[in-house]
Amino acid sequence: MLKKLALTVVLVASAISAFAQGSVNFNNGGLSFKTAADRFVYLGAVGTGNGGTLVVGTKWKAQLYVGTSANSLESISAPVSSFRASAGAGTWSGGGRDLVTATTTYQPGSSLFLAVRVWDSTTGTSYETASVRGSSDAFAYTAPPAGTLDATQFYMEGLRAFAVVPEPGTFALAGLGLLGLVMARRRK
Repeated sequence: MLKKLALTVVLVASAISAFAQGSVNFNNGGLSFKTAADRFVYLGAVGTGNGGTLVVGTKWKAQLYVGTSANSLESISAPVSSFRASAGAGTWSGGGRDLVTATTTYQPGSSLFLAVRVWDSTTGTSYETASVRGSSDAFAYTAPPAGTLDATQFYMEGLRAFAVVPEPGTFALAGLGLLGLVMARRRK
């Protein structure tokens, strides 16, 4: 009886560790980065010295993308995260994301690329459909080794500050609108 119980505990622990491997802490609101500049997201130019302002408010969404190359990124299926409403502008807290599970093709210890994509949810329901959006550069990441359970020790080191801006099409539409106003005013 005792042997069966011990075997059951070992099997359950193995199953849990296999399912939880490869978690990354999708959070730029804490002390997870080497410098503050690594974690902030701006609206417009990056950095307060360049006139950019920190993204703030829950209409802004962030999602983690992963792939085996910088050109083959796909979104993690976990829910997207919202930016902070006021305090901690430019930051979000998204919790853990599993990169290596029973349902993914990524292997423990494998070399991956991560990118954070951000968008204004009032201009689209996803990064792909939003007209105001931005993405970090894809940065190299090594999935945690097999048997690792603590997601919080694997942060997105390599993320750098980036900006969210309107798509070029949005700029073009705004320019056409201004041109139309100028032309209409001239006719008067």
